Amino acid sequence: MANPVHPKPSSRTFASIVMTTAADGTSEAVDVSGLVLCAVQMSTAWTAARIGFQASIDGSTNYFNLHNSAGSFLTYAAGTNRIVALDPTVFFGVQRIKLVSETSAGVAVAQAAARTLVLGLAEAKLK
Repeated sequence: MANPVHPKPSSRTFASIVMTTAADGTSEAVDVSGLVLCAVQMSTAWTAARIGFQASIDGSTNYFNLHNSAGSFLTYAAGTNRIVALDPTVFFGVQRIKLVSETSAGVAVAQAAARTLVLGLAEAKLK
């Protein structure tokens, strides 16, 4: 019989956020200090849009659109009843984050009603 695998305890956690019907398509802010965003569980009634991000690296109230290394808005295809897996390395150094309902060009898309999304977070460790 093979030895059982004894994984290390998980340091993963989650946070729920609400996307309102605001015209700017922006969620409430979430403090992710010491954590990185890894996944977003979408609402069962998501209004068609991509998921983008605004971030603050110093914890202030100044949020800026998050861009990828090519200079494009960092957005991911999103839809109802799915989990969107994210590359956590692009979120290292971010202290606070807001999700944005938007197009790939960064144009806001208002949700038809308040939508609850669940953020999958993991401990921020570089190896």
